[in-house]
Amino acid sequence: MKNYYKIPLLLCILILISDSNYAQEKYLLSSSKILLEVSRDTALAQVGTLEKTGNNDGEVEKYQKAVGLKRGDAYCAAGQYWCFLVSADALGLNHNEIPIKRTGVANLMFNDAKQRGSKTSYKATMHDLLVWRKRNTNSGHIERIINAGKAGWVLTVGFNTGSGKPGSACDGVYLRKRNILHPLGRMAVRGLIGFNIK
Repeated sequence: MKNYYKIPLLLCILILISDSNYAQEKYLLSSSKILLEVSRDTALAQVGTLEKTGNNDGEVEKYQKAVGLKRGDAYCAAGQYWCFLVSADALGLNHNEIPIKRTGVANLMFNDAKQRGSKTSYKATMHDLLVWRKRNTNSGHIERIINAGKAGWVLTVGFNTGSGKPGSACDGVYLRKRNILHPLGRMAVRGLIGFNIK
């Protein structure tokens, strides 16, 4: 009789733990429509950019430099910022109009959006930034959504990632199919950074 009570109790505990640790959120930051559109085109134009030796070097160093990183540093967030930066320059916009934080750390970018942005429903739209986090750390990953599909599936541009083919290395910029509810390796989805058109 005692075992009948243990199983439902364990299930309830697991549900509560998973809900509290993996509750995804979305925050909106203000941005001009033209900057979002041009930065999206810039991100797409970077697809196929590869590292020189597979050690976060070569052409990808321009992303690192944009946020003050050095060669060899991870550049997933730096690449996203770089797309806004060069797009703002091309449009003659002040760098203050770039909506996201200048950082090479995906979860610092998310923290900033959480602090400055407005919370909204957790639903993916084009231009959103999808952020993952390794538990109890600031380590993570970030990718730009360029097309939102059904059941949480999205198409992204990811920097410092791989092609997704078996055995592929994280050696450049690729289009990836992701889900806004699914973990990425050992990283859980933290949430989305979205944008309000101003």
